[in-house]
Amino acid sequence: MQAPRVSAILPAAFLAAVVLAAVSALAGTASAFDTEPHFDITADVLKSEGFSPNAVQTVQSANFFVDFYDFMDHPKVKPALNAACLQRAAPAMAAAHFQHFDMLDSKYDVARRWDAMLAATDSVAIAKTKRGDILGLMALLGASLHNVQDFYAHSNWVEGGTTGPPLGRGALAKYGDHPTWLSMDRADRESLDVYTRLNRNGVIRWHGQWNSPPDSLNKDQPGRPHYTDAYISAYFASRQWVRLFQTFVNDTATWSKMQRFPKSAFDPSRDWDYSRKISFYGGHWSGNGAPSEVMDAFRPPPGTDPDLLLGAVVGYMGGRCIDKKASALRSEVQSLLSTWGVAPYKGPVNVKLPSAAPQSLQFVQIQVHRIDLTGGHDGLLGMGGGMDYYSRAKIDGQYYWSGLIKGHSTFNFDTLAYGPWTMTKALPINRSNVVMIFELMDLDYFFDDFVDINPKKGDTSLVFTYRTTDGQLHGDVSGSAPFTIEGKGDCDCARVKMDVVRTVGSCLR
Repeated sequence: MQAPRVSAILPAAFLAAVVLAAVSALAGTASAFDTEPHFDITADVLKSEGFSPNAVQTVQSANFFVDFYDFMDHPKVKPALNAACLQRAAPAMAAAHFQHFDMLDSKYDVARRWDAMLAATDSVAIAKTKRGDILGLMALLGASLHNVQDFYAHSNWVEGGTTGPPLGRGALAKYGDHPTWLSMDRADRESLDVYTRLNRNGVIRWHGQWNSPPDSLNKDQPGRPHYTDAYISAYFASRQWVRLFQTFVNDTATWSKMQRFPKSAFDPSRDWDYSRKISFYGGHWSGNGAPSEVMDAFRPPPGTDPDLLLGAVVGYMGGRCIDKKASALRSEVQSLLSTWGVAPYKGPVNVKLPSAAPQSLQFVQIQVHRIDLTGGHDGLLGMGGGMDYYSRAKIDGQYYWSGLIKGHSTFNFDTLAYGPWTMTKALPINRSNVVMIFELMDLDYFFDDFVDINPKKGDTSLVFTYRTTDGQLHGDVSGSAPFTIEGKGDCDCARVKMDVVRTVGSCLR
């Protein structure tokens, strides 16, 4: 996870200005699902649809670039950028700001946005297929998935507060308990009072920050109300969109090339690594304290490391030129944002949806609620202050990373707006046993350290099986969840309070 200290890259005066600008930008940028749920949903769906690991990382990176260009478009960041490079990227940066289904006041605005995106994606996919532009199709799939996923995080769709019966009940029960916009008949979905911004009869609702009151619309991270419902609907919508995208491509050989997409065609490693670093250091990997005001540059929230953030941003760009080191994939997304991304509404678009099977799935989550350091320290001779925690996990073979908690040897996630570190895996409804691995880490500038949370001598991480039929755990953890466990070694040791949660969701069409 390490990134170079930004002070090694930039002069001190410029550093001070950019740190302040970047934190202000993170506070004011139109947010999306944080990067972790975008990455996790995309990986889960694409693997189930037969995509290779390299293909998955390529699409994940393209998904992230929508947020990257939005971040760079902030008025306090743009003055720090090279003017000539900025001019080239300006159309994409402006377009990226409107790629999150934000600021739509009514069901009519929402419907027009969906129809415009459907028409534009279909048209561009057909053109790129004819040209044999596989990388362009991968970029289009990733960028469009970003928008599809954000609709459920930014609207009132999953709240059950729309006119008529709540989703999954009454006349809407035929669509399942986590339906998608496209899975509903047009008449039914457009009878709902759906919006992504509300200013009506004295009632105002907007996206909000990570720690805004509960009536704010965003469901971007686990500390927000309805996060899991938004995640589940976004999962079904993503799977539906990938299958629909295949019909847009409508060429078996091209689709097979997209699924295989080897490193010899494009290696996304650098893009993917910096996507994760920029989100992680900036508090937008998975909530837990992203910046929300300018003073956060001087008193960073727990989920932010401004120094490493700027090192990652500037390292990724190679200096002050936003597209100096742009990969072929990022250049493709930059081009798409200024064309496909601003395609106008031309009328209703009705699509024939591919198979919805399997219509019901179970979603299993690892949740971390509290961490207490019980032995050891951070940094050389304990001079590093509090611990800089993050975690890694593996659920049924899929890898996960949590957000950052910086400078806290003890942290209770069940306070204020933080919410637990949450990692979610979709599984077949009949899967009875799930293997899980969990590691607690301490971030460092050079080598990240394992934090011992296993009471067995010589073991630091946890390996256990979760039985979905009765919720029992077997392995390094036994019994039922939630549970508390701590390491007993002679190094950095901690006690963690964790839970494993199972939810069933369905999308029947």
